[in-house]
Amino acid sequence: MLIRTSLSLVFSISLPVAAEEAMTKAPSSQVELLSWIMSLAVVLVTIFVCAWVLKKTRLSQFAGGQAKVVANLALGTRERVMVVEVGEQQYLIGVTAQSINLLDKLEQPLVVQTNKVTSQFAKQLQGMLSKNEK
Repeated sequence: MLIRTSLSLVFSISLPVAAEEAMTKAPSSQVELLSWIMSLAVVLVTIFVCAWVLKKTRLSQFAGGQAKVVANLALGTRERVMVVEVGEQQYLIGVTAQSINLLDKLEQPLVVQTNKVTSQFAKQLQGMLSKNEK
């Protein structure tokens, strides 16, 4: 009984004191409020930039080199037909927003054609990229 009374006395005294301290710790000037808003904006922009970079680099679960897209044909805004190579075998698949369907297993694999680089800038860029891969 004595403990309960003392706890209720402590809480009744400490709650108004805690509320008053919280009010004094709130941003009191416009500069502090502006600094808080700008910090929040920087964090949100950083999150969106990171998401955009990840989307553009198209990091996938096949980054280890076990599977790769050989050919890709867009049929609509969200529909595609793709030839995917897994190991030595190639598969023709249909890709929509809702599903991925195996259309056929290719008996004769498609030959991957490399694009010939013709402009001077593209040649230099390709040379720099090949140096980074080694």
